[in-house]
Amino acid sequence: MKKRTFFGGIFLCLAMGLHMTYAQNTVQPKIKMKQRLLLNQFESEYVLTASERMALKESRIAYQYKTKELLDSLDISTKKRKRLIQELKRNPFSDRIQDAIASELKSEDNLEN
Repeated sequence: MKKRTFFGGIFLCLAMGLHMTYAQNTVQPKIKMKQRLLLNQFESEYVLTASERMALKESRIAYQYKTKELLDSLDISTKKRKRLIQELKRNPFSDRIQDAIASELKSEDNLEN
């Protein structure tokens, strides 16, 4: 009975170790794209290819990173910065974010003049 339990434990550890090494070696895509098969059935000229959609999504993510860096560099209160970053996560092209950036940049231009 002890041998069976001992060998069962060794087998379990071996199986878990193999599973962990397999998980480390698999390559997972960074961005997942949804298939739009229904729209493609009826209006195929409106559907962008997967590579075009991937490029658009990557450009939107890059825009969010640049905007976040710009918000971090502005001289505003931390509470306002946190609210704007939350707004950026919800809607990257928000008017509130653009207004805040424009007002801060305008005040910096007035200080320089």
